[in-house]
Amino acid sequence: MEHLYWDLGTFAGGARFEVELRGSAARVCLMDVDHYQAYLDGGDYEYYGDFYNISPIVLEVPYDDRWYLVVDSNSGRVKVTFEQIFD
Repeated sequence: MEHLYWDLGTFAGGARFEVELRGSAARVCLMDVDHYQAYLDGGDYEYYGDFYNISPIVLEVPYDDRWYLVVDSNSGRVKVTFEQIFD
């Protein structure tokens, strides 16, 4: 399964990230460790996000845990940049 991913590390609920997509629409997901492993294994998993064709996208961490940012796209042409939002 081809996808782009970043291990964001541990964050408290309420942390926010802004994600910018260029070149292609994509499914952008925040997943905790267990759900990311299930995703890799082809099992049932949950994520926070959606399929986006416009950006920037703001995703909020729903609870304290270690998080992965996963970008699924049908095109290898997608470019992704992201940063944590500090208020």
